[in-house]
Formats: sequence, structure tokens, C-alpha cells
Amino acid sequence: MNLITLDKAESTNTELAKMASQAINGTIVRAVDQTSGRGQRGNSWESEAGKNLTFSAFIVPEGILASEQFLISQAVSVAISDVIRRYVHQLEDVAIKWPNDIYVGNQKICGILIENSITGTRIGHSIVGIGINVNQLRFESNAPNPVSMIHFVGSELPLEPLLAEFWNEIDKRLLMLNSDSGRRSLRADYFKNLWRGSGFYPYATPGGEPFEAEIVDIGDDGMLTLRDTDGNTMAFAFKEVQFIL
Repeated sequence: MNLITLDKAESTNTELAKMASQAINGTIVRAVDQTSGRGQRGNSWESEAGKNLTFSAFIVPEGILASEQFLISQAVSVAISDVIRRYVHQLEDVAIKWPNDIYVGNQKICGILIENSITGTRIGHSIVGIGINVNQLRFESNAPNPVSMIHFVGSELPLEPLLAEFWNEIDKRLLMLNSDSGRRSLRADYFKNLWRGSGFYPYATPGGEPFEAEIVDIGDDGMLTLRDTDGNTMAFAFKEVQFIL
């Protein structure tokens, strides 16, 4: 791990992107105070200065096709959920909300934003932005359901050792992408940890039309397939369907 720590940054993904031409695999940019963190769907990420882990990792995957980029999302989200589970001690409640948010129960504890650079038909490099709520007790934004590790642990956790623990687990999961058996095992672990992975739950279309459905499959490209109560199946990209809490 090649760690670069910044006292303040608007976005660690943006800062790491500036270094991309010189960065090596495993370079991590961490901000003690990230002021304009970015999330999925253009959302912002609230983080109190010095209380959480906000960092981005530079990853150079081997032989991952652009059409297979969801593999990286699976590896990172499974790794982070595994580490969080060690601390919160609620085994059945730590889950991955498609595509890669980490939840404890119905509360969001981690967000991930992956930006891939494509070279030909393959991924040249990935910048993986990660925000993990660790020691923040109160949230001021209008985010509907944030929670931190401290709410379950009861005391503050040291951030730098925790960052190393997260990265070691991410690195281990990324190595699974180098073999077919590793990819199958990773996919199985992702589905095992999937939030609302079985049963019917409420969703909404981008236009706000509600419906109930169950998860049927998630493709290698990350497309989510749902089946509604009438038996109709529908496939959605990341921004095309909303989970209703």
C-alpha cells in the first residue's frame, strides 16, 4: 500500500485522477477532511473531518474486460462488508445493497464510487472511491439512513490501522479475479451478502412509479434483473431503479 494522506481535499477520486499517469497499483489517497465527496447518481457524501475513512485506491486489474467491470465492484464491496462485519457483530445484518453500498440493517455505513479507464476492450485502471462511516456520531445532511461503526462498537476506532485492514482485504479479494474459480467464489459471496437478496420488496421507477419485485440475477455487467409479483422480469442499470426503504 502506497499511502498518500491529505489534510483536506474536495474529492479523493479527483485528487487520485490527477496522479493517474504516475500512480502504481495500490496507491491510496486518503483525506482527513473530504469536503465534496462524490457518490453514486451524483450524490454527495457527508463526512465529519477526522472521524471517518474517505479514500481512493488506484487499481490496475489484469485481464478484466470492460464488459466485466462489475467484478471489481463485487471484490471491493465483499471485502469491505467482511471487515465491517468483524466489528459490528451483527452477522446477518451486514449486507451489500446493489450495486455496492454497504448496509447494516437498513442503514448505510459505506458508499463506493468506481471510475474505470478503458484501454481497448479492457480496463486500464480503476479509481475506487470509498467512504466509510467510522467514528461520526451525528449527521447533518438530509441523507435518510446513515450509521457509523462507532454506533455498534461503542468507542472510537483508530483510523490508520483500520484503513490498512480494509485495503488488505480488498487486495485479497481482487486476487480472486485472476482465476475462473476465484471469480465464481467471489460471485457466490456477493450474492450471499446481498441486501434484500431474497423475497419481494418495494421499488420505484425513475419516474416514481412503485412496484414490488424480487432479485433474480445480477449480470457480469452489473445489470440487475427483477421479477415483479405478476412474474414479469425487468433488467435495470445502476440509475434506472430505486430501492424503497
